[in-house]
Amino acid sequence: MNIQLIKRITALATLLLLLTAPTFAADLKDTPGYVDLEWIRIPASAAEIQDIDLGAVLLGIAADAEDNRDEALLQALGMIKSIRVKSWTMDGDDPVASEAMDKVARTLEKDDWKRLIYIKDDEETVTVSTRYEGKDMVGLMLVTYEPDDTVAFVNVVGDLDLGTLFTLVRQFDDDSIADMLEELDGVQGIEIDKHED
Repeated sequence: MNIQLIKRITALATLLLLLTAPTFAADLKDTPGYVDLEWIRIPASAAEIQDIDLGAVLLGIAADAEDNRDEALLQALGMIKSIRVKSWTMDGDDPVASEAMDKVARTLEKDDWKRLIYIKDDEETVTVSTRYEGKDMVGLMLVTYEPDDTVAFVNVVGDLDLGTLFTLVRQFDDDSIADMLEELDGVQGIEIDKHED
């Protein structure tokens, strides 16, 4: 299983959120494709934490993409309405991770999400689920679990096109995404905060 790819997708999702125009945040909970992750309480003992739900956005970055004629990036920017990431490292058995995985799986089943990808290698799992309104994909939910290592929940809401998103993911490596995120730190009140012990 390629955990590096999952980390790339998570980092790219964060970058895309930073670059998109603000949408109806107050109404987001009623938006098809939205999965509530706010109830998940990341254990304070986690060595690494990614808890990303950014409200501030940078319209100037989108303008830069347009100036640079980056059509793939512009197309991706137009798709995304919201991205929420909750991820943390685990040391041993983590009941919070188990409970969260179970509750998210029940929510996805109840709300008629379709599983697109399921990979299981011993106890490691990757699940990618999609939500459609008619023929339009409006939500993407990624859940990864690697025992004694990490768990991640990523919810992307918008008018989504997987082909465009995956093309964009392949264009970036971990270092270039990290560099772009670092450049945004402190701009218009945005703070990129990755906790590591």
